[in-house]
Amino acid sequence: MCRVSHRPRGSPTLVGVMRAVGAAVGIALIGVAVAGCGGSSGQQAAPVTSTAPKAVAASPNTIGLCGGVSDADVAQQTGLADPQRVAVNPLSCAWQPAAGGDYAVMFHWFRGSSLEQRRGQVTLGKPATVEVAGQPGIEWQDGRTCEVAVAFGDTDFIDWTGHATGSDGKPCKGLEQLAASTLKQAGQG
Repeated sequence: MCRVSHRPRGSPTLVGVMRAVGAAVGIALIGVAVAGCGGSSGQQAAPVTSTAPKAVAASPNTIGLCGGVSDADVAQQTGLADPQRVAVNPLSCAWQPAAGGDYAVMFHWFRGSSLEQRRGQVTLGKPATVEVAGQPGIEWQDGRTCEVAVAFGDTDFIDWTGHATGSDGKPCKGLEQLAASTLKQAGQG
């Protein structure tokens, strides 16, 4: 004889309870996932990576805007009358004469590029080794253009370039002094 158990309508069975709990947990997880992906900025979440990102060492080198020198410093060192700053960004600046014309003096900070790499890139003439404020450097010149590049830390260098604009024909005038000022302002000279 079979025994049939009769349970009242509406009583839950163990299977039914498990299904209800599973559904509740599933709904809760979906809610958490949706809440985590939401936001009003319209930006997508960053992709998940399997490896930790490599740490980037902070640079101890800090240079002020335009090599940390003023327009008056450029005028005093190079003899450029009333220089006008015509290009400015954190890594380079350019000055030209007040009357206009081509750039007369330029500053560049080359990040992550060594002085030795620069030696092979310049075509102004034969490079000469110089020392500026105790730092190794290189100077190139042709008839009307001069460039002075000086090591700045282990992986950077600064670069001052001058173009002769007047009858003096001395494009290198004051460039080493400007480079020394930049290094001093940055605590390396």
